[in-house]
Amino acid sequence: MLTINTSDVLLNNPQEIFEKLRNVGVAVVPLHEISHAQRVTALTNTSFYHNANEVFNANYQVKDITIEEKLKPGSIVARKAPDAAGGWVHQYTTPLHILIQMNPTFREHISLLNPGNLKFKPNRIRYGYKKFRNNPSTLHFDGHPFEVKAGKITFAEKPLIATIIAITGIRRFVWWDLKGKNLKPIYDFWVKKGSKSFTFIDPDFMNETYPGCRRLIDVDCSKSPHLILFNECIPHEIADSPSISIFLSPVPSFDKTKITKKNTTSYHPKEFIGLTKHESDKVGICFQMPGYEWPSGKKAYPFCHIRPYVHYKTRIKERYFQNGKIKMTFMGGDVDQHTEEYKRRLAEREIKLPPFLFKETTPNFVNDIAAFPDMILRDYGFIE
Repeated sequence: MLTINTSDVLLNNPQEIFEKLRNVGVAVVPLHEISHAQRVTALTNTSFYHNANEVFNANYQVKDITIEEKLKPGSIVARKAPDAAGGWVHQYTTPLHILIQMNPTFREHISLLNPGNLKFKPNRIRYGYKKFRNNPSTLHFDGHPFEVKAGKITFAEKPLIATIIAITGIRRFVWWDLKGKNLKPIYDFWVKKGSKSFTFIDPDFMNETYPGCRRLIDVDCSKSPHLILFNECIPHEIADSPSISIFLSPVPSFDKTKITKKNTTSYHPKEFIGLTKHESDKVGICFQMPGYEWPSGKKAYPFCHIRPYVHYKTRIKERYFQNGKIKMTFMGGDVDQHTEEYKRRLAEREIKLPPFLFKETTPNFVNDIAAFPDMILRDYGFIE
C-alpha cells in the first residue's frame, strides 16, 4: 500500500477539484475559517448518545463522549452502544453538522460539484479508534459505478461525490487508484454480485487483479477540520483512526417518491408511511434522526442495524418494542412544538410540517428547527 502525502491531494484552488477527483479520486480541503472556539462549542453542544439513551431503558444508559475525548479522539473509551464497534453515531443534523454546513469554504467546493441550489439529506457521525487500523474486508463501492459505451467500460462520468468532514484527530482514508487500468475484471465482479448500489469487493481479488493500486492518506485535523471529497464509485475502505468525522453529502434533488407500508421496515417509524422520502427527511431532522434513507440511497436506521436486534431487544423501553421486534418511533427532546407559541414561530418562518407532529402523543422535538438559519432550512427543503 502506498502512503500519499496530504499535500498531493490538498486543494489550494477550488477549481483544482475536478482535476484531483478525475486523476486521483480524492481531494482534501482545509476549513481554516472555523476557529477552535467554534469547534469546541459545536462539539460540546452535540450529544453522541441522546438517541441511544432515549431508546435504552434505565439500566443501559450510555455515558456520552466528553469534550476532552472529542478533542483527542485517541482517548475515547468505546461505549456499549449500537454500532459502536464500527464507530458509528446515530445523531443527525446536529450543531456540529450545521457549523460545517454553513462554512463558506465547504459550500464553495460543494457548489462547484453540485451547481444550483444545494440540497442535503440528514447524515450521521463516526469516531475512530485509539490506534490506526486498516480494514480491507470493508472494501466496497457505492452507487452505480460503471458506464459501458461502445463496448468500453469506464467509471461513471458523473459519479456521486461523497464527503467526509474530519473534525478532530487524524483521519485516515484508504482507496484504490485504478486510473488507466483495465476495468473489465472489476466490472464483471460487480455484475456477478448483482450490480447493486452497494457492493463489497473481495480484497484478495483486488490485490491479484490490481497490484500496487491501494492508496492511503492520513489527514491531520488537530488545528482545524478538513473536508475530504471522493468519488463513491472508486473502491474504498472504512479505515480506523483516532478521529471524529461527520458526513454531509448533497443530493441532486429532493425525492418525492411516496413511502408505502410495503417498502418500510420495523426500524422506520410508522408515521413515514404515506409521506414522500423528502418529507421523511424533514420529519427525521426534527428529532435528530434520519429520514427513510441515507444520501447513498440505502435504507436508514436511527438506532441500530437489524442484525443485533436480538441482542438489544431486552435493553430497550417498551415503547420501542412490538411483536417481538424493535419497532422504531420518534425520540423525544426538550423542544415543545405543541404550544401555540412554537406553531407561531414555525408559521413566521413559513415552515410547514405534517399535522401528526403536533398531536399530544408525538414526543417533543430534539432540534429547534424554528431557530435554524434560513440557509439550513433551504438546504433541507423546509423553506424555498
